[in-house]
Amino acid sequence: MAKSSNRLSASEAVRRIADKRLKARDLVEACLDRIDVREAQVHAWEALDPEGARQRADRLDKRSRPVGPLHGIPLAVKDIIATKTMPTTCGSPIYRDHVVGKDAACVTQLVKAGAIVLGKAVTTEFAGAHAGKTHNPHNLRHTPAGSSSGSAAAVADFMVPVGYGTQTAGSVIRPGAFNGVVAYKGSYGWADMTGIKPYAPSLDTLGFFARDANDLALIRAAYGHEAAEPPQRAPRIGLMRTPWWETADAYNRKNIELAARTLRAAGARVREWQAPDTWLGLMQAQHRIMTREATRSYARERQRFPHLISPSLQGALAEGDAVSGRQYADAKKRRRLALAQLAEAWQKFDLLLAPSAKGEAPSGLGNTGDPIFNRFWTLLGVPCIALPFNAGPFGLPLSVQLIGPRGSDDRLIAWARWAERKLA
Repeated sequence: MAKSSNRLSASEAVRRIADKRLKARDLVEACLDRIDVREAQVHAWEALDPEGARQRADRLDKRSRPVGPLHGIPLAVKDIIATKTMPTTCGSPIYRDHVVGKDAACVTQLVKAGAIVLGKAVTTEFAGAHAGKTHNPHNLRHTPAGSSSGSAAAVADFMVPVGYGTQTAGSVIRPGAFNGVVAYKGSYGWADMTGIKPYAPSLDTLGFFARDANDLALIRAAYGHEAAEPPQRAPRIGLMRTPWWETADAYNRKNIELAARTLRAAGARVREWQAPDTWLGLMQAQHRIMTREATRSYARERQRFPHLISPSLQGALAEGDAVSGRQYADAKKRRRLALAQLAEAWQKFDLLLAPSAKGEAPSGLGNTGDPIFNRFWTLLGVPCIALPFNAGPFGLPLSVQLIGPRGSDDRLIAWARWAERKLA
């Protein structure tokens, strides 16, 4: 039986459209049909633009040649990212009907490459910890994580092949892990963030969700990057249990070790790399930078609409108020030291292997999960990729995280493509 087009990876859909075996309009309709069936349970979307997507698809289908690498691919846009015609609510009642009137730079970039904006995906409040309405499509009683909850769930549930997310602590990699999709958080500063509501500007990073690692290279191509190929040798992989290894669920620790053995059996040279003891301070450093910068990002909302801000965000902002200038400077100093220490690892390894999350998605929708295995990587600004690998005791997805040197995103994606094949 032929696979429904909404279940195709973006890479395969692009090939079929280019070969005239699939129309962009038919792919859009298949995605909309899936949304009609499942949205009432999953609640991945804040707003949809079916007619705009259909019109855009019809225009693309009339062209004799593809306009770019994402020709005809439907896209979910996280709802802190501005779009011209749909509201950008940021998951807050403050901006319930707010229409910016202009696309964010990252939306313009993918639209130029042929993407079709299908709608705005649910975000937690201002991409913070206060959960939105989205459910995990693998088990509706479990969290999809945050803050990029809607985008990850929409891709996981075959509503759309590609979705935009952002990460300030763990808001791309953790939803990718909990929803069982491939997730990419780029190197800090890899993409123009104009038009994206900031939380902590020195940490905020753009990312996206897709069906497989090939799709990551395809989306990077929309930014003008050429896909890299792994060298003709086995990768050197550093198994990094991290200083917080014991906080991971036992079954997840075993799963990471199994992934290491599997990659070693496939030819990789896998050795352990232990972070210096000073890394124990990185969690606090990330939190201080994040909350301190959030007080500036949301000063206006806090002054004018305090009654419309959730208690969890109010609490985070209060923590930011308490961060002194000296503590903020010390946090940045710790980041610089850790980056220098990490540089030593890149003399030995092509990539690092670590947990993406503690384990399976927790039950309940109020708890979006702990970003303990993401915070310090975000602080260091390095590229990270989550790859699905096995399932936990409750049948929910598990994932491994691959980390590469800052600025080596395309090489890391190439290694992820290699690892994905070996872990399948």
